[in-house]
Amino acid sequence: MGLENTGSVDNDVITIDVLGALKKHVVTAVITFVVVVAGVCAYTFTRTPMYTASAQLFATYRNTAADSSNANSYNAGASYISSQIATYPDLVKTEAVLQPVIDDLGLDTSVGALSRQVSASNPTDTMMLKVSVSDADPEMAAKIANAAAASLRDQITGSLYSEGGSELISPVNLAIVQKAGTPGSPSSPNVKMNLAVGLAGGLVLGVIAAVLKDLLDRRVRTVADVQAIVDETPILGTLTQGEVFTEKAPVMVGHASSREAEDLRRLRTNLTFMENGEGLSNVIVVTSSSPSEGKTTTSANLAVAFAENGAKVLLIDADVRNPSIAKSLDVENSVGLTHLVSGEVSSRDAIQKYWKSNLHVLTSGQQTLNPSVLLNSMAMKALIHQVADNYDHVIIDTAPMQVSNDAAVFAKEGAQLLMVAGLGVVEKRRLTTTMDELETLDIEPVGMVLNFAEQEKAKDSYYYYYYGEKDGKRQGRRHKKKGSKTGSQA
Repeated sequence: MGLENTGSVDNDVITIDVLGALKKHVVTAVITFVVVVAGVCAYTFTRTPMYTASAQLFATYRNTAADSSNANSYNAGASYISSQIATYPDLVKTEAVLQPVIDDLGLDTSVGALSRQVSASNPTDTMMLKVSVSDADPEMAAKIANAAAASLRDQITGSLYSEGGSELISPVNLAIVQKAGTPGSPSSPNVKMNLAVGLAGGLVLGVIAAVLKDLLDRRVRTVADVQAIVDETPILGTLTQGEVFTEKAPVMVGHASSREAEDLRRLRTNLTFMENGEGLSNVIVVTSSSPSEGKTTTSANLAVAFAENGAKVLLIDADVRNPSIAKSLDVENSVGLTHLVSGEVSSRDAIQKYWKSNLHVLTSGQQTLNPSVLLNSMAMKALIHQVADNYDHVIIDTAPMQVSNDAAVFAKEGAQLLMVAGLGVVEKRRLTTTMDELETLDIEPVGMVLNFAEQEKAKDSYYYYYYGEKDGKRQGRRHKKKGSKTGSQA
C-alpha cells in the first residue's frame, strides 16, 4: 500500500475500533441511549407550555433644528437613534417601564418576576425594536407584550426627557407598528427539536460510553481483544462456557455429539495440521497467562479428542505446584510424574489408562519442594523425548506463565506451545506481558485457544487455519465463513 493511502488506513482502524467497542458493549450503549432519550422526554413533557407574543416598534429621529433638511442633520439623527436603540432591550426590563404595565393590567407579580418574562431585541442595522413576552396564558402574553411596548414608547417619547418639571420634546419618536397577537401554539418546549437533540445526543453519548468502557476494561473479552495483542498468533479454536465443561467426565466422553465436542474436534484437527513430524512436534504444551483460564480442562478434553480417533495419547500433569488433572478426571494421584522423574517408580506403575486403552494419563504425583529443578532436570527432558517417540500425541498441562515459565522450558526443547486465553478472566496487561516474555525467549506459540466464549456469539462464525511451507517457514492463513467478519467470536 502506498504512502498516499496512510490517512485512509488510519481512519479505517479508528472506525473498526469504535465498531468493535460498540459490538462488545452494545448493552451499555443501548442503556445510555435509552436513559438520555428518556431524560429528554421527561424534561420536555413535564414542562409547562409557554406562549410567546411579540409587538414591534419603529424608531425615528425628530429634528427640532431650524434647518431640518440638512444632510448632516439626517446623518447625526441616524447615528443618535442607533446609539439609543441599543439600550432599549435593557430599558424595557426596568421598573420605569414595567411598573405601569403591572398597574394597568392589575398583575399579581413583581417587577423582577415580570422582567424575566419580557425581552427585547434590535435587529442589526435596523430601527426596529421587538418586544416579546412569554407566559403560560397565550392571551395574557399578548396583553403584557402590548402593554410593555406602549409603556416603553411613553417612556422614550416623554418621561425620560422631562427636566425640572417641564417636559421636553424627545428627539426619538417610537411608534408601535405591529401589535402582539394571541399565539396559537406554544413556543416552548420545542418538542420536535428536543426529541431530535435527545436522539442525536443519545446516539453520541451511547457510542462514547461504549468506547470509554472498552478503554477502561482491563480484561480480554472478545476475539478482537486477543488479536490486538497476539495478532501474529493464529486462533485455532474457541470453546464456550457451557455447563458440559464443568462435569467430571470430559466432553468427548459424556457428550460426544454436542456442539462443544465439535469445537474440540475442530481444535484437534487444526493442531494436527501444525505437526510436521520433526522433533517434538507431536508434544503439545498447554499453558495460560494467569490461573483460572481453563488450561487444565482444555488439556484433558484435547487429549480425549485425539484418542477418539484411535491415536495413542499421553496426558501429563506437569503443573506440580497446583495439580488438577487427577481431580478433573477422577483418577488416582498417589504415584505420578514426580515419582517417575526421580526414579522411584517405573512408567508401568506411574502411567494409568483412562476411558480407552489408547489414552494414558500421567498425573503429577506428590508435590515437590523444587518443581523448577525437577522440570528442568535431564531426567525430565529424557522422559519427554521418550514419550514423544512412543505416543502419537503427548499433551502436557503446565503452570500458568504468571506462576512460572515451565511451559517455556518445554517449548525450548521443541514442543508446541498452545496458549489458552480465558475471555473475561485474563487481563490485557497480563496477556501482553506473557507474549512479550515469549518473544524475548524466541518462542512462538503454535496458536491460541479462546475459552469461556458466549454460546450465542460462538455460533455466528468459525475459524479454520491452513498451513503450508514457504521459504522453509510455516505460514498461516485465516479463512472465515462467508458473511462473517474476521475477528468475531468463533
